[in-house]
Amino acid sequence: MYKYIKNTGTCLSFCLLVSISYAAYSKQKSESWLDTQINKDPEIIEARELLIASNHHAKSLTQAIYNPEFDASFEKEGDFNNYSIGLSQTIDFWDKRSANTSIGEITLYASQQHLLNLIDSKKADALIALTNWQSAKDAAQLSTERESQLQTLLSIVEDKQKAGILEPLDAELVYLNLSQVFSEIAEYQIELKNAEVKVKELLPDWTPELASKTSIDFDVENYSYKAEWIEQHPQVQLAKAKWKEQQAKAQLTTIENKANPTIGISAGKNSDDNIVGLTFSMPLNIRNNYSDTTKAAYSEAVAAEAYFQSIYRKRSFEAQANYESLMISKKYYQRWQNLIQNRIDNSARLLNARWEAGDINTSDYLIALSQRADGLHSGIQLEKQFRLSEIAFIWSMGQLSKFKI
Repeated sequence: MYKYIKNTGTCLSFCLLVSISYAAYSKQKSESWLDTQINKDPEIIEARELLIASNHHAKSLTQAIYNPEFDASFEKEGDFNNYSIGLSQTIDFWDKRSANTSIGEITLYASQQHLLNLIDSKKADALIALTNWQSAKDAAQLSTERESQLQTLLSIVEDKQKAGILEPLDAELVYLNLSQVFSEIAEYQIELKNAEVKVKELLPDWTPELASKTSIDFDVENYSYKAEWIEQHPQVQLAKAKWKEQQAKAQLTTIENKANPTIGISAGKNSDDNIVGLTFSMPLNIRNNYSDTTKAAYSEAVAAEAYFQSIYRKRSFEAQANYESLMISKKYYQRWQNLIQNRIDNSARLLNARWEAGDINTSDYLIALSQRADGLHSGIQLEKQFRLSEIAFIWSMGQLSKFKI
């Protein structure tokens, strides 16, 4: 669904919304706990300061290019004191100031889009870390429950063995299963701790007790792919701004290579005579007309346009792939939910009752318990896969900032 975006309008028309966009962004306030945490990230702080610097830089480029020059001289010639005072001014004949203003506005817009893209990227990373943590927590909790279940089963088996109801082999089978669970618990606990550290790296004040504040629920029933969302993605807008900036710089190079005249006026006294003078100077681009510099600048602008197109194309196909992945993961996660609904507790009670009644032997009972645990772990992985696909799709569409989580 790739669509080529034509270059319509000039750099100046592109800049018209920059001041408004910056003002609107400056007034934007973070409302959620997650946004507050992300704003503490050093990279975010750096990007915000660079945005402020870009704003000051853009204002500086609106100022006049050339300042007037003051010139004074004095000399003593015999009994006479000769002196002169002059003032000269270089004229911005080719309106370099307007070109600089355009570049400043585009650079400011690029800094804003860089910050927005970084915030969205950090938010996506935080949501992914939270999803991984929740999955690891559920898996660790399931393994712990299975350990408790096997410990209870072991006590029952030992009591029945003492009463002569069960063979020693049944107890050995429980021991073997319990030792296997110990290994699983260790792996899941390590995974959980690593997940916690990753979340704390991204969200400084987060603790497991705050899980309810950072629950991931986008509340999106119908997902859709929209090309206009791709066009407005901060990463795409950043690449477009870089392209427009390079175009403006190429135009500025053309202007800078043209000579600007300097005019001046002076007054003074030489012996007994009063002197008034006018001066005019113009650089002559004879030995170097700077044509290669101009050609290089325009080639860089063409390269920037190609880069913008590649970013747009990449974002488009990535969003489509994420959409397909999301639909598949959502489908099978919902099928698992429908399949397992009301069966979790019932299956455990049914298995216990049949084993207690002697309808199945201990070996089959342990196999059934293991299969039940595998099914629950599969559900945890399906939910994790669905949540990660959801985050990836919404981020790739540039819509992550619209959700307050």
